Amino acid sequence: MPKQALSQQNERSGNRSTLTATERLALNEAELATRWGLSVKTLRRWRQNQLGPIFCKLGSRVTYLLAEIEAFERRASRYSTFARANH
Repeated sequence: MPKQALSQQNERSGNRSTLTATERLALNEAELATRWGLSVKTLRRWRQNQLGPIFCKLGSRVTYLLAEIEAFERRASRYSTFARANH
């Protein structure tokens, strides 16, 4: 079955877990917590304190666009532990 047909079939059946990382546009808070080795509670606290990457909230569902995650990771990158944040 062609890739596009599989993608459409997965969307109709609600099975989104078969999408590869390159096909996904966003991660939920549990997936981001796993990616960064943090707890979901930490991400929730960061949102409350306006820290961390920009997020999307629809109802009770919170997602983080991969582009925003990667931009945040670039901003947080350092050459040294002595380098200042957001420099």
